Amino acid sequence: MDSAPVIALTMGDPAGIGPEVIVKAFRDDTLHIQSPTVVVGDARLLRATAKKYAPEILVRVIDRPDQCQHQTRAMDVIDLRNVPENISVGAPSAQAGQASYEAIKTAVDLARNDEVAAITTAPINKKSLHLAGHPFPGHTELLAHLTNAKQVALMMAGDSARVVLVTTHVPLQQVATLITEERVLITLRLTHEWLTRHVTDAPNIAVTGLNPHCGDGGIFGREEIDCIVPALKTARAENIQAAGPFPADALFGRMDFQKYDAVVCMYHDQGMVPIKMDAAGKGVNITLGLPILRTSVDHGTAFDIAGKGEACAENLKTALRTAARLAQSARLTR
Repeated sequence: MDSAPVIALTMGDPAGIGPEVIVKAFRDDTLHIQSPTVVVGDARLLRATAKKYAPEILVRVIDRPDQCQHQTRAMDVIDLRNVPENISVGAPSAQAGQASYEAIKTAVDLARNDEVAAITTAPINKKSLHLAGHPFPGHTELLAHLTNAKQVALMMAGDSARVVLVTTHVPLQQVATLITEERVLITLRLTHEWLTRHVTDAPNIAVTGLNPHCGDGGIFGREEIDCIVPALKTARAENIQAAGPFPADALFGRMDFQKYDAVVCMYHDQGMVPIKMDAAGKGVNITLGLPILRTSVDHGTAFDIAGKGEACAENLKTALRTAARLAQSARLTR
């Protein structure tokens, strides 16, 4: 990897828009320069998808990332040969879930063996993953399992802000039981560590409350008093610059979150709604705490438009370029 770091791009769920946005991304002639990419997936499906949406793209099968040629209008693929021709587009299935899993595992192995500098993942369908016998809530937890990472967090980086989630893909009724002092503190540490490595020597982090008006002194819930404030005190004692807790509606409503390097939020929609509005389709999912670098798109498999040619590749290209930039900065600091 003498020039730009090489990225392993997983194909995602083969029944979703992953294959389509991948072949469309390779129509960008700058891609191989800014983020040299090897795709991990099914070459037959990618060829068929390219023929339909980007016929100028040549799909080539390779065995290892170091065989990549990174030429314009060409896609190098590590072929897993794991998607049947009769797979149903736009619907969850065990076959699609298993193909998704195998692509992720292969990419993780490549990164852990230093054959690629980072991985970028196309979207997966959680029901398909579960049907295949892999009962993970999403990419974050699956990647933690595959890399033996004990503490991970989901960050979404937008156009001018970042959010990190204390809890991710869990039912809303379970969120309060998962907000503990330890969990909030772990998320703050992971956020501080990542920002220190990639953004600034002195990160400034905001933290939201869980309840309306941060519980109003315990009237609307005690999570702020019992868990969030104690975690903040410990974090500050560790020289982590963390402010809050702030009511989420006030913080995001006044756009105050843009003054911070990141905002730690308590649950999925609390953080994802404002960051996706801020990102306007350009958000990048980054997993904190892994021994490898990983980015992803901020959208799902979009089964409703799969196979219709309506999917846009811009978000995927942003995720790939972010992975390359992070990999380059990590390499320079070694």
